[in-house]
Amino acid sequence: MALIRQSSIQAVRDACDMLEIVAPYTTLKKTGANYMGRCPFHGEKTASFSVDPVEKVYYCFGCGEGGNVFTFVEKKEGLDFADAVRMLADKYVVRLEFEQSSPGQEERLRRRERTLSLLDQAATYYSRYLRESKSAAAARDYLKRRGFQPEVVERFRLGFSPAGGQSLTQAAAGKGYSPAELLGAGLSSSRNGRAYDRFRGRLMFPFTDHRGRVLGFGARVLDDSKPKYLNSPETDLYHKSSLVFGLGNARQAITRADCVYIVEGYTDVLALSQANIENAVASMGTALTEQQLREISRFTKNVYLAFDADAAGQKAMLRALKLARALALSVRVVQMPAGRDPADLMMMDDGPAAFGKLVAGAPSLLQYQVQAELSGADLDSAEGRSRALDLLKEIIPEAAGSLERDEQLRVIADRLRLSPENVAYLMESTNFARSGSGEEARRRVLSHEEIIERDFLSQCLAHPGEARRYLRDMTDAYFTTAPTRSAFHWVRERLGGQTGSVPATPVSDLDGAGSVLPELLIRSNAGDGSSAGALHELYFRLSEAEISRRINALKKNLTDDDDDSENFRELCRLEAHRREIIELIQAGAYET
Repeated sequence: MALIRQSSIQAVRDACDMLEIVAPYTTLKKTGANYMGRCPFHGEKTASFSVDPVEKVYYCFGCGEGGNVFTFVEKKEGLDFADAVRMLADKYVVRLEFEQSSPGQEERLRRRERTLSLLDQAATYYSRYLRESKSAAAARDYLKRRGFQPEVVERFRLGFSPAGGQSLTQAAAGKGYSPAELLGAGLSSSRNGRAYDRFRGRLMFPFTDHRGRVLGFGARVLDDSKPKYLNSPETDLYHKSSLVFGLGNARQAITRADCVYIVEGYTDVLALSQANIENAVASMGTALTEQQLREISRFTKNVYLAFDADAAGQKAMLRALKLARALALSVRVVQMPAGRDPADLMMMDDGPAAFGKLVAGAPSLLQYQVQAELSGADLDSAEGRSRALDLLKEIIPEAAGSLERDEQLRVIADRLRLSPENVAYLMESTNFARSGSGEEARRRVLSHEEIIERDFLSQCLAHPGEARRYLRDMTDAYFTTAPTRSAFHWVRERLGGQTGSVPATPVSDLDGAGSVLPELLIRSNAGDGSSAGALHELYFRLSEAEISRRINALKKNLTDDDDDSENFRELCRLEAHRREIIELIQAGAYET
């Protein structure tokens, strides 16, 4: 696919109103040059999220989340970079231009766009047929009996496929689509050299991606015909293992609520949506896949599984839990009443309230698995209790923290008729060090050197006049990480001209430094009252650290015979210079 030109990306960035983009997610108040509010990326009671509307960057002093206007849209809307640019271009009416691509790329893009258009028109055709055709009366009656209102039917673009063998095929041919295009889109099949509609006399459920584009269909019969459900075949666009039903409708609600309900069937999603529970998707059966969970994890890490209470649903639940753990998702299990699925529950008078109670009491992944293992074990025999304990040893280390782990140890002790101390002793071979939230494990702790480097660069932006005399003589050797080295070059380029000048390289284009610059820009405008003296001290601390690294490198290469070598004399010179810098720092005298 052709790349968006950098000039177009910059035009989109220039057109964006950062405050308008952030406003739906948090309330911002002006504080100095920036705006502050509660962070939309983590729960907090006090405002630590800061936005610079001029540079169009954000940074949270609480959780460390930061980025530019594009990364904000990517993370809150669950989009990739190109889709974020397209979304903002549409919002601010910016015409995008693309890099020149090869004829082959252009042809593949043209075919893809035609297929997407064909699938969208097919969904419209099926939807109109459901509303208007006498032949679809049974389908309309079925939806009415299930309690689905016309609004939810329209929202999900439900339709009905004519029973005739070539209705859609002929309609598509009239709009210029070839039999090969219909076959490639999964809308037809070939028999004796002729194209026939793949879906005939079925209730149609469009499958969409996160942008709401139709990629395929699920089709249900209304009688006893087999198969009961028929899906689109695998195509260039449709891959059942990676799609979840309803994501196009649910995406924004998922990001707003920062959680998702995963159910089994299409009608479960429809029923929840009709009850104003919009952040629900379906796994299209019980076989929830790793690809589906990866797709969902783009929008939230908080997952509620609401599968049926039958044996198949419970088996699928346990498999899904293992996959979710591997993706570091926070999972809770909504335990449905026996014999009921979410659609059944929603059609009851108190259904939404009952579902809310189930959600509020949903056990965590660890709690559910402990319950499942204990319920399935023969706890009346010593052998059964021993086997259960062995299985639980593999589960307990996955606790989100020590409190949850200790609570479950008490549950296990009670069920096994042992003291908590005995259970802890029997499990002491388990590596509890593996416990801890996935998010905490992923966050990297900054080194002392990197903290000073970031502080120095933010002070450079706050005091450009003083900073220039330091920056012109500094090199990469003063910085210990790739992001701070990249940020150093960006800051030096920015301050190389007049104060306040915009550098040739925008924040959004930088690799590596992109994760650091939002923090630096936000801190530089924070108005914390720091003076240029802080900049001077930080520079000397960086200098001392850089010289110390050079000294250590020389010491590693010296031998006993080097007492009069050039390396030895350089080592002595550096040691003396380092002592001078330390004395200056201690005395607070930075003018040299």
